[in-house]
Amino acid sequence: MIIGVLADTHGHTEGVLRQLRQQKIDCLLFAGDFYNDGQKISGSLKIKHHSVLGNCDRNFKGAKTEEFIEILGHKFYLTHGHQWGVKKGVNRLYYRALELGADAVVYGHTHVPHLKQEGDIWMINPGSPTRPRFGSPGTYGLIEVEQGVLKPRLIGI
Repeated sequence: MIIGVLADTHGHTEGVLRQLRQQKIDCLLFAGDFYNDGQKISGSLKIKHHSVLGNCDRNFKGAKTEEFIEILGHKFYLTHGHQWGVKKGVNRLYYRALELGADAVVYGHTHVPHLKQEGDIWMINPGSPTRPRFGSPGTYGLIEVEQGVLKPRLIGI
C-alpha cells in the first residue's frame, strides 16, 4: 500500500495531482491549509482520504483539526500542527503523538519538509508542493507500508 501525504497546497493542486497519479497511491492524508484540496485530489484519484483543517481553513461542517487513524495496523496522528507550535519545534507534537500511541505523525504548517524518526514515532511533514519556504523545494510525501513496516519518504517536485 502507498499513502500519499500532502499539506499546504493553498488552492494549487494541478502539479501535485499529476505527480500523485504517477505514484498510484491508495490513500491520501492531507494535513490542512485548503481543506477542499484534499477532497479535490482524492476525488480526482478516486481514493480514500483523511483531511484536517489548517490555520488558513474556515470551519467546514464535520471537519476536524486532528484525526487519529489506523491503516493496516499502523496508527497515524494527522494534524496541521499550528496548534502545537511546530514553527518553533516538534517537541509538543511528539509528546502528543506519544500520548496517543501513534506510529507516525503527519503535519504541515511550516511549508518545510521534515522526515525523522524520533524513538518509534515517524515525524512527517511533507512540506508544501506549491509554496515552499526557506529555500526548500516543493515537496510531498509517500509512505509505503510493506510487510508491516512504514517506509516514508519525501518527493521533490
